[in-house]
Amino acid sequence: MSTVLIIEDDLAVRVAIADALASEGHDTVTADTGPKGLDAGLRRDPDLILLDIVLPEIDGYEVLRRLRSDGVEAPVMMISAKGQEIDKVLALELGADDYLTKPFGMAELVARTKAHLRRARQHGGQSLSGVKRVGTLEIDVDARTAVCDGQAIELTRTEFDILALLMAAPGKAFTRDEIVNRVWGHDHFPGSRTLDNHIGQLRRKLGDDPTAPDRIVSVRGVGYRLTKS
Repeated sequence: MSTVLIIEDDLAVRVAIADALASEGHDTVTADTGPKGLDAGLRRDPDLILLDIVLPEIDGYEVLRRLRSDGVEAPVMMISAKGQEIDKVLALELGADDYLTKPFGMAELVARTKAHLRRARQHGGQSLSGVKRVGTLEIDVDARTAVCDGQAIELTRTEFDILALLMAAPGKAFTRDEIVNRVWGHDHFPGSRTLDNHIGQLRRKLGDDPTAPDRIVSVRGVGYRLTKS
């Protein structure tokens, strides 16, 4: 049984999510303030965290920052009425794995939850294992570490999984659907910019020029590929 931590101050939303996930067989833990959610995230070792942004006392961004700085690696899905691109980018920069804008359908939330939990159990679901090198990029899939140009880089779970997939076949053009299916899961319903936002953050961390990237290249009408050098 998976444990899902729901940090949401709206009682009706919190109860609806908890009921929906409980009906799927998940154990749920709830918190209605930032400090309570942070404490639960540190003490209860959840398998997945659903985190609102606008919370009493400490907002969701700060909760996320503290969780990641304290070594919590559970996937985090932000759930918020704040749907601007800048809100999503900030969440990704702080280590969020997904972002669902309110109002959302409960079926979509449950499907995304299943995908994240399955992916966490499979540790990324990549067939690639061990150490892989492409040019000056190096990743250790087992240790979940990455090095670029001789420097260790900190990647979120999602960024690492995307990079591992691209490095499994350098030079291959992966379709957007293929990346989403392999990284998020076939029953995941990402927003139209979810993948692009993660690619953007990954490029930044790899030192790729966003105006003319030469590591992770866009393939018009298809998706993305990692160059071989």
